[in-house]
Amino acid sequence: MTSLPAEMSCAMWRGVNDMGLERHPVPAPSGRDVLIRIAACGICATDLHLLDGSIPLYQPPRVLGHEMSGTVVAIGPDARSVEVGAAVAIDPNISCGSCFYCQEALPYMCPRRTSMIGGFAEYLRVPERTVYPLPPGIPVEYGAIAEPLSCCLRAAERANLRAGGTVAVVGAGTIGLLITQLAKRSGAALVAVSEPDADRRALALRLGADLAIDPMSEDPRERLLKETRGIGVDVAFEAVGAVVTAQTAISLPRRSGTVVLIGVPPATAELTLKSYELFERELTIRTSFIRAFEFRRAVELLAVLDVEPLLGTRFPLDRIHDAFAAASSRQGVKTLVTP
Repeated sequence: MTSLPAEMSCAMWRGVNDMGLERHPVPAPSGRDVLIRIAACGICATDLHLLDGSIPLYQPPRVLGHEMSGTVVAIGPDARSVEVGAAVAIDPNISCGSCFYCQEALPYMCPRRTSMIGGFAEYLRVPERTVYPLPPGIPVEYGAIAEPLSCCLRAAERANLRAGGTVAVVGAGTIGLLITQLAKRSGAALVAVSEPDADRRALALRLGADLAIDPMSEDPRERLLKETRGIGVDVAFEAVGAVVTAQTAISLPRRSGTVVLIGVPPATAELTLKSYELFERELTIRTSFIRAFEFRRAVELLAVLDVEPLLGTRFPLDRIHDAFAAASSRQGVKTLVTP
């Protein structure tokens, strides 16, 4: 086995807009732990909101980053299901397994759930049960998409997508483009994407969307009413996390249609809804918060979906601030930090 360094670099978050490189010991795996050499970690909207203080999900100090992939470099003496050298994706969430929510198969609602964020570092020690070997032959960086893809699988299942249905996706970032592919593969007859960025609209069409709407020059609701003979779509996904895009998504479904809100909003964001309109339309509004048991299937889908176009922007760990700036300004689609 290759000898490991005593120390590693990591990007330590210590408060609002306060994150910098620090040196810390490389953790040694014990029991059923696994040590991962991080190959790629995606920057999520959650990371941006944590850094700017707009959501209170975790408390500093800690290393951020939860969309992780890498290579196993050491295993604890009791680990059995993974080998040194394996390329893996990491499910960052661990539930207690015994509370009400865990017993109801809702592990993501577990009040004792912990998140192993820490991907903006050279190494990360994780429990063996959170490690999923990647399909043979795919680049290890693809594993960084497994976490957002598992969230998309959960959202798609909450939408009850049907073959022959009509779907709108508001926002063509990583989540929106993954939802677009899943909706098309589910057999949707029409998948329409609303996105102001021309390059992302073009990519949405390349990845299977039937229609790409520029909301800055055209009303998505009016366009989709035309495309659906005045009915509206069966399902609309909001994949941005902004009030204006949530309101757009809510306007798009037909009577008795469904909206799924999957974008991560700031903690202070508030929606204004017209109660009678919701009643009269019999609209179903669902939110989708991370995943339940979809991670394994997401890893398998990495070999099936078109992942490469989503991974256009990469930064080394010592350019972590440039990486966050690129993600904030929506350069490319998924910004990766590659320690």
